[in-house]
Amino acid sequence: MKAVLLFLEKMKAGGNKISVLAGLALLLAIINPLSFAGEIVETRLDNGLTLLALEDHSSPLAVVRVFYHVGIKDECPGMTGITRICSRILSEGTPQFKKGEHSRIIQAGGGWSMHLTGLDVTDFWTMIPSNMLDTVLFLEADRMENVEMTIEKLLLAKDFMRKARLLYVESSIYGHINEEFYNLSYRLHPYGNPRYGWPADIDNINLDDLKEYYRLYFQPANATIVILGDFDTEKTVAKVKELFGKIAAPPLLERRRIVEPEPAGERHSYLKGFAGIPAFIIGYRVPEIGHGDIPALEVISKILTGGESSRIHKRMVIDEKSALIVGGGLQKSEDPGMLYCFSILNYDSYVSDGLSQMDEEIELLRSEYVSDAELEMVKNRIEADFYREISTLDATAKSIGLNYIIGGEWQSPDKIVQQARTVTKEDVMRAAQEYLDRSFRVVIVLEPTGPERRASEESSMQ
Repeated sequence: MKAVLLFLEKMKAGGNKISVLAGLALLLAIINPLSFAGEIVETRLDNGLTLLALEDHSSPLAVVRVFYHVGIKDECPGMTGITRICSRILSEGTPQFKKGEHSRIIQAGGGWSMHLTGLDVTDFWTMIPSNMLDTVLFLEADRMENVEMTIEKLLLAKDFMRKARLLYVESSIYGHINEEFYNLSYRLHPYGNPRYGWPADIDNINLDDLKEYYRLYFQPANATIVILGDFDTEKTVAKVKELFGKIAAPPLLERRRIVEPEPAGERHSYLKGFAGIPAFIIGYRVPEIGHGDIPALEVISKILTGGESSRIHKRMVIDEKSALIVGGGLQKSEDPGMLYCFSILNYDSYVSDGLSQMDEEIELLRSEYVSDAELEMVKNRIEADFYREISTLDATAKSIGLNYIIGGEWQSPDKIVQQARTVTKEDVMRAAQEYLDRSFRVVIVLEPTGPERRASEESSMQ
């Protein structure tokens, strides 16, 4: 450890930014050995539940993450929001542990818990001192087996959903642009469903709908439990079998893969009146998480919008001063996702100018090879970001669980780093030319209200 710190100091003094990033990645690998030390033990119960356990005795802590392989992707038209309704009810108690008792027990023991509904999975996780592990497993088994779906709980969950939509979409400055981006990106695939459901769908979901959806998806055969931390694997496996093995599991439905049609052309949407300054987001369709082009697309995303050294940040924020913020990312999901870049512009900037600047940087990546130095810098950033992201037990458990459920590569949590290291500048150009085609992109523009600004914007576009 001391040697690595000395190495970083020398590199910093010499002004070698690339070497500093490489040293940082090495340092993070040393202080966070979870991706490399120990062996993940997989156990599959008779009822279909999967357990992934990894011992780590470096601290007296443990994390339990219960993943259900169900998300926004599984919601059909007319039932948007039902996954989040189910997860909300699951957090509201059982006959044995009333509303709030689950959280109070965990907090009294020094832990905390949360839950999240995503595109492909719904995740309940708990971080606790390791001496509370058996207690948490008991609580999770009780929740999986004994939650009652009642009309009272459904009405309360609907009210929660309406308030959440009001907070995160209707009252959020940029909530509408995010929702419109997915709605326009996916015409058929359920990834386009709103994160908090359509209001009319929330109103129309009935108790029979809820019970059937819960029975099919929130059950052992559709669940994966990831446990990391200070415990004995043999004893923990035995405890999971004892508590979860007796829970009945109905047959899993065979999922029909929904294939989003290829876009016929560029799609645009203009929103007005939701914010005081202009913004836009550009998106491109990319393959699913296990596709061979994902590493090159990860590199492309970092080149374009990966921090203050990225091309679009330097162009729009530093040089042109047309934007306050730029960013982006790569949606790595079970079915094809999106690579996106966004910008929140300065008040006196025009959307047309911002789009032109971003387009020029994207087109440059499609027409000219990235330099060896920039490519190496981005690879180092991917490595450093990866180790930074999994610097805690719960983040490592999340990485293992998601990779197992939607990626099939849970044995190597650092696979994205290994793959990124093999990407060449030829791979970058080929992937950019194939996927960053503006003829099939999605563009969402958010414009402030006001006739004077609208007139100025229109004249600048002529």
